[in-house]
Amino acid sequence: MMTNPQNLTDLRLLTSQVYEQSSVAMLILDANFRIVSSNPAFTKITGFEFTFLNPESFSLIYDELSNPALIDQMQKQLAESDSFSCELTIIKQNAQHFSALIAVNTLRHQQVNDLYYLVLILDMSEQKQRESELRFYSEVDPLTNLGNRKFLLQSLDNAINSANRFNYTVALMFLDLDGFKQINDRFGHGEGDKVLLEVTKRLKQCVRQVDSVARLGGDEFVIILNGTSKEMIAVTAKRIIDFLTISVEDQSSNLQVSASIGISLYPQDSNNPLMLLKYADEAMYKAKSKGKRQFCWHLDI
Repeated sequence: MMTNPQNLTDLRLLTSQVYEQSSVAMLILDANFRIVSSNPAFTKITGFEFTFLNPESFSLIYDELSNPALIDQMQKQLAESDSFSCELTIIKQNAQHFSALIAVNTLRHQQVNDLYYLVLILDMSEQKQRESELRFYSEVDPLTNLGNRKFLLQSLDNAINSANRFNYTVALMFLDLDGFKQINDRFGHGEGDKVLLEVTKRLKQCVRQVDSVARLGGDEFVIILNGTSKEMIAVTAKRIIDFLTISVEDQSSNLQVSASIGISLYPQDSNNPLMLLKYADEAMYKAKSKGKRQFCWHLDI
């Protein structure tokens, strides 16, 4: 079946129009991965005009492509299947960066037997931002902006892995507020939220940047102390108890909030994150039974 020359011409014009008017950024590279053409969408996204592009600049626009291993992987996959895709960081003309999904497809010019590549560039910035926000809200307590239970377990896993590597102790503190229910009952949940925010502020002042603080819900908080001695853990627990003695009053009432703390240790008590949390919780209840405003070790139960 023969192709009508007029239809062929119209198809080429249509193809050229798609290239020029598409909202998807595109590049055409020669067999040596040198830029030979770019469409207007590429200029709009990156700020680079084709007339100012150096043919050798493909690896400068995609910073990761300066890595020979990635170039080798791309060439191998293109040779096998005529297509390649991956996520890369694009460098704009103003030196800003953004994530992009690139798809590379082989183009063969049958008349002159030349090899070219078509590169499609999809801006992933908004998707990455949404993913980041979803991760944030899935791991963060909305009131205090502390990590939640999911964050806590991930942080505890990371702490245990680091402790194994560097042979140090991890302490898990389970903290419950004494007298918090009376605050809510007497002054309302709005005042209770203010107390929780003040507790959050003071807890952060009691620990180091290498430590983690999370809120499990209600008036329960958990602290992970990384790489410290049992003596310093006790000092930190006492400091937290002193810092978290808070008075809430009005004209007729004066109520106090304090803290009871239970402590478990890795690797002494367990190498299981959930068991460490359980042991620290049990130790906290032991501290409450001893008169509150105290701390208790798991091994003391």
